[in-house]
Amino acid sequence: MLQKIANSVRVLSADTVEYAGSGHAGMPLGCAEIGAYLFAREMKYNPDEPEWFNRDRLVLSAGHGSIWLYSLLHLTGYDLSLEDLKQYRKFESKTPGHPEYGITPGVEMTTGPLGQGLAHSVGMALAEEILADKFNKENYNLIDHYTYVVAGDGDLMEGVSYEAVSLAGNLGLDKLIVIYDHNGVSIDGPTDITFDEDIEKRFSAANWQVISPVDGNDFLDLEYAFNKAKADQKRPTLIIADTKIAKGITAKEGQSSAHASPLGREEILEMKRKADFPEAEFKVPEEVYQYFKEHKQKLAANFADWEELKDQYVNKFEQEYRELQAGINLKSELDFAGSSINFEEKMPPRNYSGEYYRYLADQIPYLIGGTADLSASTRINLDQYSDIQKENFSGRNIKFGIREHAMAAAAGGIMLHQGLRPVIATYLTFSDYMRPSIRMAAIMGLPVIYVFTHDSIYVGQDGPTHQPVEQLESLRMIPGLRVIRPANGREVKLAWEAAVKENKKPVALVMARQAVDSYSKEISSLEFERGAFIVSDTAEADIAIMAAGSEVETALKVKNLLKGDYKVRIISTPEKEKLHQNQKYLEQLFGNAKLTVAIEAGNPTGWYRVMKGNSLVFGVEDFGFSAPGEKIAEEFGLTAENIAKEIKNNI
Repeated sequence: MLQKIANSVRVLSADTVEYAGSGHAGMPLGCAEIGAYLFAREMKYNPDEPEWFNRDRLVLSAGHGSIWLYSLLHLTGYDLSLEDLKQYRKFESKTPGHPEYGITPGVEMTTGPLGQGLAHSVGMALAEEILADKFNKENYNLIDHYTYVVAGDGDLMEGVSYEAVSLAGNLGLDKLIVIYDHNGVSIDGPTDITFDEDIEKRFSAANWQVISPVDGNDFLDLEYAFNKAKADQKRPTLIIADTKIAKGITAKEGQSSAHASPLGREEILEMKRKADFPEAEFKVPEEVYQYFKEHKQKLAANFADWEELKDQYVNKFEQEYRELQAGINLKSELDFAGSSINFEEKMPPRNYSGEYYRYLADQIPYLIGGTADLSASTRINLDQYSDIQKENFSGRNIKFGIREHAMAAAAGGIMLHQGLRPVIATYLTFSDYMRPSIRMAAIMGLPVIYVFTHDSIYVGQDGPTHQPVEQLESLRMIPGLRVIRPANGREVKLAWEAAVKENKKPVALVMARQAVDSYSKEISSLEFERGAFIVSDTAEADIAIMAAGSEVETALKVKNLLKGDYKVRIISTPEKEKLHQNQKYLEQLFGNAKLTVAIEAGNPTGWYRVMKGNSLVFGVEDFGFSAPGEKIAEEFGLTAENIAKEIKNNI
C-alpha cells in the first residue's frame, strides 16, 4: 500500500503541474516515498482538526515542491479536493505556487525562500520544548510532538540554515527531524559544481545525529531512519535521504531540466503504465483513498485520547491550562499604569524600553525574549528570569548568539507554533540580517515583536557600519509591518502597549541609544495609535514640524529658536506609515501652516509622501563616519540651529 500511495503522489503531482502548465514536479516525484511514509506511518495529525495543538508539524522548506504537500493533504483527507488541485497556481486558489500559511489546511508556514522553512522549524521545535517543560506534569504529557522538515540542497546552501542548524544543535532540540532530499540537482546543473562539502560532518560538528546513507525511495530504509531519529533524545536529527528528481519519468529522472517545468504528457502516461495506474488525469486507485479513510479513524482516535487527557489536565491543573490558552490566544489582563517607572526623566529610550519590557513580562507569562548577543546593549533581557539552555527550558531568555538570521527565523517559528510570543532585539543597522524573516512574518501576519536600538547616526564613534541610514525607511516599506519609533519615555510606554496589543501583525520598536528629553503633554493610547499627534502647539501656527524618535527633541529646540518670529506646531510621528491611511487627519495636523517640515536622522525618502505644499525635509542621505553623534548631526545639517536657519530662508 505504501508504494501505491507514493505512486499516487507522483501521479497527482505530475498531472497537476501538467494541467497548470507550470510548477515544480521534479521534487514531488523524487520524494513521493518520503511523503507516503510520513503521512501513512510516521506523523501524528488529524485532517478534521488541522490546528490541533499537539499535532506533529511538517514544514516543506523546499517550498517550490508545494504540489507534493498538496497531493498528500488531499489523499489524507484534509479539506483539499481534486478541484482544488486543478486550481494550482491560479488566482485565489487554495493551492498557490508555494505553500502559504492560512490559505491551505495542513500548511504549517509559508515557504519559498530557501532555508527559511528549516530555520523557522528550529523555532517551532524550541517552542515545543519550552511549553512541554512548563506545562507537562507527571502522567500528563499534554505537549509532546515532533517537528519534521523536508529540505533540499538549496536549503542547506543558504546561510540562514547554517545559523539555525548551529542553534538547534547547541540547544539539543531532539524533537526536530530534518529529511534532506539529497538529489544532487539544482537549476544550473549538478549541485557538486557549487556545493561539494561534507554535509554529514558539518551537521555532526553542530551536535546533530546524522543518519546516512538512507535510500529515500525505500520504505525499510525510511522506517529504520525515523526509528533511529526518535531514539536519540539528546540531539536533533538529519536524515540524508538519497533521492532522484523526477523519479518515474524515464527521460528526465535525475536531470536538472525536471526541476521547474511540466514533465510532458507522454512521459506521464508512460509512468502511469509502469505503475499500473489509470491513464486518466487525476485518477488514483480507490484503495488509496480507502486506506486513508481508515487511517483517519485511527488518527481521530488518537486525537480523542488526547482530548480526554486534556480534560483531565484541565480538572487537575486549571490555572496552568488557563495560562497555556492565554499564550495560544495572546490574551492577558494587563495593567499598563501600575509601573513605578518615571517616564519623565532624560534617559535613553532603549533604557525605558528594557525596564517596561521587564514590567510587562511579569504580567504576560507567555512573553519570552532574546538577542543576538546584545542583551546588555539593547536592554532586552528579563533579569528576573533564567536563561533557556540545553536540557533546561524553564527560563524566559533565549541566548541566540551572534546569529541574527536564525534569530529572526526562529522567532517566526515560535510564533507559528503558538503558545508563546517572542521579543527579539539587535541594533537597527543589523536588521538587514533579519530582513528575509521579517518579511516572512509580515506575509504570514505573525505578531513577533522586534526591538531595534542604536537607531541613527547618533550612534557616533562606532562609525558607518553601525549607523543606520536606510534601514528605518526600508522597514517601513514592508507591507504589514508596524514600525514605531518613540521619542521619549512616555512614548516608549505607549509603543510597548501598542505592540503587546497587536496580534495580527509584526511590530518593530525602534529605540535611540542616547538620552532624550521628554515633553510635557500627556498623550493617550488612542492618540498614539493614530501614528502622529501634536505635542507642542501655537494658535494659527505658521510652521508645522513633524519629527520622529529622538528628533522630536530637536524639533522642540527649533521651535524655541524661532520663538518670537514664527508660530510653530510640533508633531511627534512615531508611526509615520499610518498617516498615508488618513489624509484628512494629516491635513488636521498641518492646519493652515505656510511651511511644513520633517526631521528624521535617517533616509528621508518616505517623508516626501507626507509633506504638503511648501515644505522642507531634513534627513540623512549618505553614510556617516566615526565621530561623536553631535558632530555627525552638524555635518548633515541636523542641528536645531541649522534647521531654524533653513526654515527662515524658506518660509
